[in-house]
Amino acid sequence: MFYLNEFFKSLGESLIRGFSFFFFSCLLAFSLTHRPWIAEVVEKITPEKIVNPYFVAVMDEKVDALKLNRLIGNLPGVLSITDKTYEESRGKLNQLVSELGSDYQVNSDLMNFKSVRISLNPSLSQESLDFLREQVVKFGGKDHLTATDVKYPEITNVMKTHPFYKFIGKAGDWGVIALVAICWIISFWLSYDLFRSRSYIIEKFQRKKLVASKTIAVGLSVVVVTFSALGLLNGTLKFFDTIILLMVFSVFWTFSMQDWRWKPTL
Repeated sequence: MFYLNEFFKSLGESLIRGFSFFFFSCLLAFSLTHRPWIAEVVEKITPEKIVNPYFVAVMDEKVDALKLNRLIGNLPGVLSITDKTYEESRGKLNQLVSELGSDYQVNSDLMNFKSVRISLNPSLSQESLDFLREQVVKFGGKDHLTATDVKYPEITNVMKTHPFYKFIGKAGDWGVIALVAICWIISFWLSYDLFRSRSYIIEKFQRKKLVASKTIAVGLSVVVVTFSALGLLNGTLKFFDTIILLMVFSVFWTFSMQDWRWKPTL
């Protein structure tokens, strides 16, 4: 208990550095003991999974729009149905006809078409999205209704070009863990003086050895045991990931097994 108390007392010497070290220690331990969960989250934050795919259905006046909307709305995976595109498209068509002049005639059936935008659940697979589109065409009839391919909002392409999503797309869950590990290493070096300063005083007046090393070891051991137990309960703990966690902690912990002189924490 002595070294565990010293661990938290050392962290309290500087709230910002101490909290950062403890936070990233817990985050790294969580990432490696719950890596399957991290992989699922990474998959869900891909551009295609956080925006709603959609397609536009265009129908003639022989299709009962109200009945079709009711049928489509009952399909699992359909989020919303909007007909805003109808007024917009008809307005553009009227504008085009007026620009062509009075001599240009347009069939009345063309002027009476309707179009709806159908937004779908992004968690669905591509096969399921295409199946929903086919069902809508089947309800309306191929001779009276047509539909565009399933599309994604323009923001999807913008997000794909962002360096963060490009990195995550290539590195996956290990990329997230690598970023967390880098942050932990930085926080370790920034907060190490906190342990050095307190250990110097204790070693001088209480005749103890390697206080900083033992203090850090006890604190990190508590973190590893706690999150390993949680990972075991959640079914996400893997032996290989646990070994990596212990290696990362132990490699940098070995630097604390030196005899340091007094160094102020501020």
